[in-house]
Amino acid sequence: MPGLCSGDLVGGLGLTEPGAGSDALGSMATTARRDGDDYVINGSKIYITNGPIADVILLYAKTDKSKGAKGISAFIIETDNPGFKVAQKLDKMGFRGSPTGELVFEDCRVPASAMLGVENSGVAVVMSGLDLERAMVASVCVGMAERALELGLEYAKMREQFGKPIASFQMMQSKLAEIYTEVETARAFSYRALAACVGLPKGAGGRGEIHKLTAAACLYAGEAFNKAVTEACHIHGGSGYMQDTEINRLFRANKLLEIGAGTSEVRKIIIAEELLRA
Repeated sequence: MPGLCSGDLVGGLGLTEPGAGSDALGSMATTARRDGDDYVINGSKIYITNGPIADVILLYAKTDKSKGAKGISAFIIETDNPGFKVAQKLDKMGFRGSPTGELVFEDCRVPASAMLGVENSGVAVVMSGLDLERAMVASVCVGMAERALELGLEYAKMREQFGKPIASFQMMQSKLAEIYTEVETARAFSYRALAACVGLPKGAGGRGEIHKLTAAACLYAGEAFNKAVTEACHIHGGSGYMQDTEINRLFRANKLLEIGAGTSEVRKIIIAEELLRA
């Protein structure tokens, strides 16, 4: 943990698999078999952020297949462990500063002490972590949407057509006003979700108000950023279509934020389930 906090070590989260995306728990195929004082792990993970450069992986694997999603355990895996390898580095259209890859575990032997929590308790670890992740993703969306507004405003003031800055045209002003409104609304929702995460008791995530609130904040902020960066890119016109511009980089990055930490559709399912459960 000290190395991860200082940045000396890089971490990754090994959850998604080639056949297990939105149904990451139910369709998980990676296994961890107890062998004396060790566990032997076999399987693969894909779309793993920081996977190609990670020093440590928080890995989820099935320790009891008969229990389905309730038979999953969490492990801390150091990537210099024999049996671990990076199968491929994936070519992404955005967030390219953080490499994503496919990880393979072939008879990867780890001590029983590498287990996080107790056996078959991995679902609680996953769900509590995802709630916190969604709150953070909402904040990332706000920051990037804010930058899209800055770029759009700067370009609208600088770019001249028909003898005057395009910022003087009401349709450009309308776009800027809408972006600002999306940013500030998403910011307020994000702050509320973050405040709810402060002091969250251990194991309290994955259900109830925090589960609903973080999913909703992430859903709204992701879609708000999409709208904001799309309008800001449109303000840039032809230059916004060029890959070497900053607004284009933001535009390409935005889609991940409606997919990562659970797609927009999954976020809606969570919100609806919690509303109906109340």
